[in-house]
Amino acid sequence: MNTIAIVGASGYIGRHLVSELARVGHYRIKILTRQKATDLADAAWPSNVEVIYGDLEDPESVSRFLEPDITVVNLVYLWDVGELKNLAITSVLLEACKIRRVKRLIHCSTAAVVGRVPNDEVVENTDCRPITEYGITKLKVEQLIVSTALGHFDAAILRPTGVFGPGGEPLRKLANDLVNGSRLRNYFKSCLFGRRRMNLVHIANVVAAIQFLIQRSEHIGGEIYIVSDDDDASNNFADIEQFLMRTLDCANYALPRISLPLGVLSLLLRCLGRNNINPRCNYVQGKLQSLGFKSPVAFEDGLAEYAAWYRTTYVEGKSGVAE
Repeated sequence: MNTIAIVGASGYIGRHLVSELARVGHYRIKILTRQKATDLADAAWPSNVEVIYGDLEDPESVSRFLEPDITVVNLVYLWDVGELKNLAITSVLLEACKIRRVKRLIHCSTAAVVGRVPNDEVVENTDCRPITEYGITKLKVEQLIVSTALGHFDAAILRPTGVFGPGGEPLRKLANDLVNGSRLRNYFKSCLFGRRRMNLVHIANVVAAIQFLIQRSEHIGGEIYIVSDDDDASNNFADIEQFLMRTLDCANYALPRISLPLGVLSLLLRCLGRNNINPRCNYVQGKLQSLGFKSPVAFEDGLAEYAAWYRTTYVEGKSGVAE
């Protein structure tokens, strides 16, 4: 039975990954967490998951967590601590991987490392030009992993686009605004954003991509793979907005939408300091598909699942506006 050691399991992707791997039942699953050991904390994880308490800043506890010939999945990013600390904890993990002679490290990065590029289609070898601390730090973490793994253990880098699904952050503000916000403001936003690409990917497809790389027997050698739902033409603001309005019973706007040129939106995004200022940008997951990967959830099915969750949680449940 293959052992999968997961760091960052308490995050959004991590919780879904642990749940799916535990459901499949083909793996021995270990997670490292700083959360204080309590019966309540342990009960939050499936019964067949080994919860190990330790700290990524402590080399000894990380080394005890890892074992020879296992697969490590790294989902960690520390917000609001800066580049140096994120690189430092990554270094601790990588040194422990070398010492314990793990088989493979799969690192979940982000498509945001690409940053401001003029390309309408982004692939894995597109030159990265991130301008935010998040994108810059994530890119440096990728580079550190690939260079350190060379000659010691196998490594793979996964770059998901904006991960959405029940409980996730992407789409929550849009849904909140449609249900509870100013209709006039929503109308102007709709005219401005128009068919701007949203670059969303369903959580189940990200989890499936990680599983695919776990199961891959061939040496990966630090390759980078994009996972996205951008092959669906409806992955744009206008179509997603219309879908949510229909499924959440929001009345359509009284006035017809006036689609402003996407160049106007691009200029606004630049002024706001956004990382991606190209409204036409698509992230292509063709490289992953060429290996045989197939996304298990169609984009519209993922939207329907999200809308049903939002309705149950915030509309029918009358729990108020999502934070």
